[in-house]
Amino acid sequence: MVTIAAVIVFLSRGSDTPPPPGTDAGITIDPSATDPVGVATSVMSGVFTWQPAVQDSPWDALHAQRDDVTGSMATAAATPPDPAPQPIPEWSAWARSGDVVTAVARPDTSVYADGTAAEMDGDNQATVAVVIDRVVQHRSGEITPFTGYTGAVDLERTADGWKVANYRLVSAGL
Repeated sequence: MVTIAAVIVFLSRGSDTPPPPGTDAGITIDPSATDPVGVATSVMSGVFTWQPAVQDSPWDALHAQRDDVTGSMATAAATPPDPAPQPIPEWSAWARSGDVVTAVARPDTSVYADGTAAEMDGDNQATVAVVIDRVVQHRSGEITPFTGYTGAVDLERTADGWKVANYRLVSAGL
């Protein structure tokens, strides 16, 4: 009986080794089956989340969203700009230190009178008001607030579902 109890304790105690640190960076959420608000917030979160240690520029984040954009956004996501725009001043420091700029876009329900974040234009076009909150996540675990935005995201329904066609940033702040 003691032997059986010892075996059960040994097998159920688990490991003393902590799991390796994880990240969800680079995991794409498939918004193809969701509504315009879900697609807008997913795509804008992806466009404004940057990994300078593995990406050359913010364009890489846009390029990663290429399956969920259409029109001028698809054109911009397909090919890097030439000439490349001036780099963000903090980019090289973030790359050296392994920092990640994380964005979370959420619907802004304060814009439209009906209290929703989306305004439909027929069955195949929508505009979604969003708030994009961003922070810099440092390897040390510290978090620093970074510029966030409010904006409007234009979407079109395609044969593959809702896709972001364009966006406008209305204001910026911390």
